[in-house]
Amino acid sequence: MSLPVTKVITKTPQMRKFDLKAFSKHKKKNNYCRYIKTDDNGVTIETYLIENKDSYQETITYLNTPIKKRYMYNKNTLNTTKEIVSFYDCIIGFRREYNEDGVLIAEIDCDAPYKLSWQKLIKKMKTEYDIDLMDKLDQIKNNNSVSSVSRNPQRMQYVIRIPCEFIPHGISEERFEIDATTGEIISHIKNKEKIYPNANCDQ
Repeated sequence: MSLPVTKVITKTPQMRKFDLKAFSKHKKKNNYCRYIKTDDNGVTIETYLIENKDSYQETITYLNTPIKKRYMYNKNTLNTTKEIVSFYDCIIGFRREYNEDGVLIAEIDCDAPYKLSWQKLIKKMKTEYDIDLMDKLDQIKNNNSVSSVSRNPQRMQYVIRIPCEFIPHGISEERFEIDATTGEIISHIKNKEKIYPNANCDQ
């Protein structure tokens, strides 16, 4: 079984610092703020900032998607100390740590154990089940609102959960278990009325 790879970094990347000006502008009484803006790529994002005793935290949510970026900052230097990116409940890409000067000192490749990447999982679910894991508005439109996508390096599988609404005599939750190495469907619990004609394997 492969485990996430930890690397010690010797080079210094471009430093990210906490935006104290934006925090001071939008801050509420309880030392937090939330605001929406358009980034340099034209994507609408929601930024949540909070002040802790010894640090600042920032969470960036790409609206109508399951992607979030989270940063921890040193309160004195405003330099980044930790950063992660998540796809639903999955930590994806590299989890990075920095020293107090903002120099990258270590990173863990969270995708390393999985032969079936989260990008391939997105493609599989869209192609075989017409479920767009990246578009929450499309999920609502098609009554496929995904509540959770998780993955387990010990069992090497993805688990996708979709609550079933307005079904008086059916199951409460549609559930996929997918092999994170081969991409095969291990199990699929769904209502009998729901049909996926493009699925390679359906239970």
